[in-house]
Amino acid sequence: MGDGQAYYMRADNVIAAAIALSILDIVAVGLRFWTRKIQKNPPRADDWLMIPATLVTVGIGIDMLYGVSRRGLGYWIEVPPDYTGSKADLVTPQLTAKSQVEWAYSLMLPVALGCMKASFLFFYMRVFAIQKQSAIYKLLAGFIVVVVLWAVAFFFAILFECGRQFEVIWGSQSEFQRRCTNTIGLVFTLCITDFISDILIIAIPIPLVLRLNLSTHKKIGVCSMFLLGGGTLVASFIRFIMMAGSFVGNFDITSDNILGVTACMYWGMVECGVGVFAACLPTIQFLFRRWVWEPAVSSTRSMFSSRSSRSSGFHKDAIHVDQTFGVAYAKIHDGSNRSESPTLLPSAVRGGPMHKTSYKTYDMWDERIGAAI
Repeated sequence: MGDGQAYYMRADNVIAAAIALSILDIVAVGLRFWTRKIQKNPPRADDWLMIPATLVTVGIGIDMLYGVSRRGLGYWIEVPPDYTGSKADLVTPQLTAKSQVEWAYSLMLPVALGCMKASFLFFYMRVFAIQKQSAIYKLLAGFIVVVVLWAVAFFFAILFECGRQFEVIWGSQSEFQRRCTNTIGLVFTLCITDFISDILIIAIPIPLVLRLNLSTHKKIGVCSMFLLGGGTLVASFIRFIMMAGSFVGNFDITSDNILGVTACMYWGMVECGVGVFAACLPTIQFLFRRWVWEPAVSSTRSMFSSRSSRSSGFHKDAIHVDQTFGVAYAKIHDGSNRSESPTLLPSAVRGGPMHKTSYKTYDMWDERIGAAI
């Protein structure tokens, strides 16, 4: 990219991303809790974690807006006319503002990402962890502990990256690099572990869904719902390339320190903002189904049903079969083996014989997926 000012380095795009993503996340989380109220389903850990994730994400947005207002983000370094030294030794109000907003952002980022990742994992636990002694529950619980420790560790590592000499953080770039020697390794570790954890979190539900005895298009639909967080993976990867790629390779996003920080903060905001919204989508899509999709389908179905009834003369009490349940007849063994009655079987287990334990497990997964969203 050279010395060019890409769109994610420009002040107007930084302002737009900070405001738009903050508003989007606030609305999404509000709709999430409203959906729980409509469903009469009390909020759980995955819902409550969205509140700090959103607040910290909005805090990152405010931090970015402050940086732009002080020309510490989105602008080239302004060198005084009479200055003849190196930019790395320069200390101006503009560079001080850049260092302050960068440090605040670096502290907030692992907190926002940690809450967001934990929310995804608690949501999986709500859907798939049927029994506490199951392997799935232990896997998710262990992953949640790792995510919490990850966020706490990086928060304090960044807070004390220069020991107790906080004034060094907003001093000159050369002094900061000389006295805070672990910064490069810290940034690289944060980026790579964030990216790897995103991959694992997105991949966890896929094999569980594929084991369900659903039709192919239903499996694709459910997997797509869980893959909504893929947008965070893209932003995480771009931020990883920008922040860590220049340390281990020849990838330089810009020769200007302010613009480099701007680019990394922009994609960090995108990762947090998109992540919070994606975490809420599986829940708030219930509102879309209830107010938009189901009325449209019901209206269309009624229109065709009325025409079909008039033309075929079917009895008005004909049994209706929807997309979720099918009608099967099972014998009720009461000693005489003579009576039969209709039994509703979930579509997830209608495809063929299955072990009794698997039947119950997949049946509960099917119910929990519907209840959770």
